[in-house]
Amino acid sequence: MFYEFYSLSGLPFEERIAPEKMLNDARFGNGLSRLEYFVQGGMTALVTGPTGVGKSSLLRLFIQKLPANRYQPLYLHLTHVESTSFLRSLVIALGEKPGLGKDRIFAQIQNKTLTNDRVTILIIDEAHLLNEDALTDLRLLISAGWEDEIKLKIIL
Repeated sequence: MFYEFYSLSGLPFEERIAPEKMLNDARFGNGLSRLEYFVQGGMTALVTGPTGVGKSSLLRLFIQKLPANRYQPLYLHLTHVESTSFLRSLVIALGEKPGLGKDRIFAQIQNKTLTNDRVTILIIDEAHLLNEDALTDLRLLISAGWEDEIKLKIIL
């Protein structure tokens, strides 16, 4: 009855609205421009803002607009896991079977991203909820000795 009265095709205030249904206002345009700038030159970006302003929606819209032939976005929302599980999920998202031991997992991540034809963009939603060990591992990924071209970019 509610849908028919207001001629709605879906919930008006969904938790995860589809990117094509989002209002692309100046805030989103500005956020997308900053993320595009990051992709062209940066290695780590941080998206901040109060609860409910659309950070996750912005990231999903950004992923949708990335050229698939140049970038491989990996969206992780596993913030309440142990550090090893976090790294293993990253290796799995890269299409590999995780090795045993953190040193092998780090090597897998580095090798896979360096040999990939596309630039890997790791997007960690709700990264502030990662535990201390996972944040340390993330710091090690960010500061790893990458070669000439940065093939792993991280958005938190």
